[in-house]
Amino acid sequence: MTPELREQIIKRFKSFAWRMGSYVVVAGLAAIPDFLGLFSIDPSIIAVVALICGELTKFVNSQK
Repeated sequence: MTPELREQIIKRFKSFAWRMGSYVVVAGLAAIPDFLGLFSIDPSIIAVVALICGELTKFVNSQK
């Protein structure tokens, strides 16, 4: 494996990890009111918000 390929794979994995982490955080925060019986949020809204957060993490990480 060439150093360039290895660097690209690591970069892609980090990007995936950041996006997955933001999705887990959004889904976790959305689950709290549901567990408490306060209200439930439509899963499609959770997905859209999580995707937006993933794009925000991509933007923040690309600014470094």
